[in-house]
Amino acid sequence: MCFWINYLYLIIGISLLLSIYVSGYKNKMGFSTYWYKNYTIKSVHNTQLPEVTPDQDFLYWFSGFTDAEGNFLITLDRDYIKFRFKISLHLDDINVLHIIKSKLNIGRVTIENNRNRCSFIVEDYSNINVICSIFKNYPLHTSKKLDFENFYEAVCIKSKNNLSDSDKERIKFLKNSMNSKREIFLYNTGKSQIIINPNWFVGFLEGEGTFGIKTGSALYFQVAQKNTSPESLNAIVTFLTGLSNNTLQDSKISPLNVVSTTNIKTNVVSLVVNSVDSLYYYILPFLNESKMYTRKSIDYKLWKIALLLKIHGYYYLPEGKKLFLDISDILNKRYSTNIKTIDNIDERITNIIERSQDILKKDSPFDVKLNIPHAENVRKFSIANRSENPKTVYIYTEKGMLKGSPFTSFSSAHKALGLNPSSNTCNRYIDTNRLYKGKYIFSSNPIDRASRG
Repeated sequence: MCFWINYLYLIIGISLLLSIYVSGYKNKMGFSTYWYKNYTIKSVHNTQLPEVTPDQDFLYWFSGFTDAEGNFLITLDRDYIKFRFKISLHLDDINVLHIIKSKLNIGRVTIENNRNRCSFIVEDYSNINVICSIFKNYPLHTSKKLDFENFYEAVCIKSKNNLSDSDKERIKFLKNSMNSKREIFLYNTGKSQIIINPNWFVGFLEGEGTFGIKTGSALYFQVAQKNTSPESLNAIVTFLTGLSNNTLQDSKISPLNVVSTTNIKTNVVSLVVNSVDSLYYYILPFLNESKMYTRKSIDYKLWKIALLLKIHGYYYLPEGKKLFLDISDILNKRYSTNIKTIDNIDERITNIIERSQDILKKDSPFDVKLNIPHAENVRKFSIANRSENPKTVYIYTEKGMLKGSPFTSFSSAHKALGLNPSSNTCNRYIDTNRLYKGKYIFSSNPIDRASRG
């Protein structure tokens, strides 16, 4: 029976290849765009199953999202063998599970209110075959692929009418070599290199990605994964660096660079892009053309506004800087059960979007059409707006002006606060009417008590 299962998978794969239509053009991101006919996935067994007709882009997305959030489970109880595919998320993300259920037309969505968790579960044996069919045609790339291979082999064994004792022992061995019990991470990639599909990557980043702002000023984009998946990490680096293949002619923008760091305590590898130029010229065009299904899209929208404020120079004006810092305050703090959750976050997001629309309508301080590095634009802006008078910094608390104010330089103000003289704190907070550490207000001019709020 397992032979026929594999044979039918092969026929499915060949049929898929025959249905591909190549558009023959390059899109903005520098990779070919492919359009496919809808491909119907059916059961590989004789059992009548509901047909699944999601589009190709979604199935690649689903594969990437499973690499990030999915689990393959086998339960053994004497002669009883049960298979389960599961994706568990925070309760706030339940909508994406309903989308997955609707598109695949299998499974169920459950809620655990006491844990603030929700899950998409497939455990009917016939529908498990649909799950196997999907991942045979839209392969996983992380160590999750190894768990699926164990899972799939066990499904093949279970398809026999009568299981021998050796069959049961084999399934038991496969079960005990999966997930947290896995000790061997060997990939059979000798014959074919991992090629990252753009939609797989979007699904993966919705589970393992971060759109962040560090120290209130530095933007970054990050995906992370255990160091047990080195081949997939290398493939992701290749995919990301490949986005810079669409470099503009006569551009001084450097190619995209990925910084890799490893947390020695958790063995998690983080792949980070933190150059403002790379984020704007390479990452942003790719993500603008991508479809997201989770609430990560909200983080992306806010992060994108912050990036536009920075790259166009609005960040270097008081109004733009305040908006940037307001975004930094709420970014990635959207879960309703998080103790650090911001009050009225939906209203604050709406307010940020409205303010950003007003600011971005104004003339841009930087001309990004020149395709010169952001640092060069900052340098030109600083020279053009340099004052002959020294920088004056007034620092206030609720009790009044800080001892030593006004300070004649940022460095002297930093020293008074016990900060490194080269800190960027004054630059970030001056004239924004925002509290630093909930206590200090920075201004370039004296302000009265009423203005300090």
